[in-house]
Amino acid sequence: MPFFPCAHAGHPLWPHAVRQVVVQLGAQISMQNLQAPSSLGLVYVSASYAEHAGEIVATLSKAFPEVQHWVGCAAHSVLAGDMDYGHTGAIAVMLPYLNTQDYQVFSGIAPWHQGAFTPHCALIHGDASWPSIGQQVHALGQHMGCDALVGGLCHLSHEHKQWSWGARAAGGTPSSMGGGHGGIQMGGLSGVAFSANVDCLTVGMQGCKPVGATHTMTRVEGDTVLELDGQPALEVFFGDMNWGEVLAQQHPNIEAVWRKVQNTLLATTPSGRYVQGGCLASDARVVRVAGVNPWRQTIVLEGTPVQGQSLTICQPDALAARADMRRACAELWESLTAPVAQTWLDSEPVAASGRSICGAVYIRNQQRQLLPRSPRVDAELQWIRHALGPVPLLGFSSTHEIDAGQVQHLSAQLLVFTQPLQALS
Repeated sequence: MPFFPCAHAGHPLWPHAVRQVVVQLGAQISMQNLQAPSSLGLVYVSASYAEHAGEIVATLSKAFPEVQHWVGCAAHSVLAGDMDYGHTGAIAVMLPYLNTQDYQVFSGIAPWHQGAFTPHCALIHGDASWPSIGQQVHALGQHMGCDALVGGLCHLSHEHKQWSWGARAAGGTPSSMGGGHGGIQMGGLSGVAFSANVDCLTVGMQGCKPVGATHTMTRVEGDTVLELDGQPALEVFFGDMNWGEVLAQQHPNIEAVWRKVQNTLLATTPSGRYVQGGCLASDARVVRVAGVNPWRQTIVLEGTPVQGQSLTICQPDALAARADMRRACAELWESLTAPVAQTWLDSEPVAASGRSICGAVYIRNQQRQLLPRSPRVDAELQWIRHALGPVPLLGFSSTHEIDAGQVQHLSAQLLVFTQPLQALS
């Protein structure tokens, strides 16, 4: 398997950026002497390009007619290589070299059908403003029978655009209806699922650190936490926030208190696993408080809490995010570099051991880094490429992230495609 061709460019006018990307991809295909064509294309564009999404995908389809499916979305910012394009109009494209029988695209227009295809991992895109989007993500994971769902949800100031489109649609241009070919979609979810024949790994990274005591959710109903450690949940929560005196006032500023509650982050994790060197556990899920009920003394969370799990107040922290990224990259590196069974005294050649990365997709919350006004070199992308090498890398900034089928906040997700190392001749 070759390194996946990957190209990116920024320009105020989308035709110029697309033209640069087409030239870069053509050069990479020629340099690697790739004979077999790629049948899948991943495309991410800036929010300012969203209204031209159909034209962009149609242009790419004409430039690469062998690509049968195009998957992607418009996002807050395009990430590629070591660049964050910020508010600048930009496009990033990757052409994964996968067999057509090893992946399946889906969208709200062309829904997921299980059939004989068994997904091992799925890359998901969605509209964060869509009603009950978290429940839709959870339902999709159950319907697919796959826990390894990774992706991002974007809430753009104007209509969100995404696509999971077959290039064989009538007329050769993206269509928003019929044919089972997907199309340009507004709202809902779309993406691509991969079979077990596709070697890929996913890893999640948090951007927060715990700042309060850890409690056990001892009584839960739906999305509502009734008790923490056997005590009324709201009483324990306000106690940790040191708001007892404020609430004891005769006329407390309820609006100010509610604003603080809405901006409070909570981490839910399996019982007893919330700290790893000052960071949240890798399987933590960070959510916001959706509401409180003073009469029942309960807390309502975004998503569905699980009774028996731990709940911890946390806050964004740059140092914790950096440490967690180092941890995640180290885990990936360890899983890729199996020990080589060879010593200096061996006279016979030994087959290569371990795996290499042929492409990667990085999705991070837009609040982890300030969105730049113009393209700039990004520290997080540099850390990834320093740890894993100059691998083909693209992605986008999101409003919420998807990790293991759960909606996350302030996190980052990295999906890497791997291949066996080849022995040097």
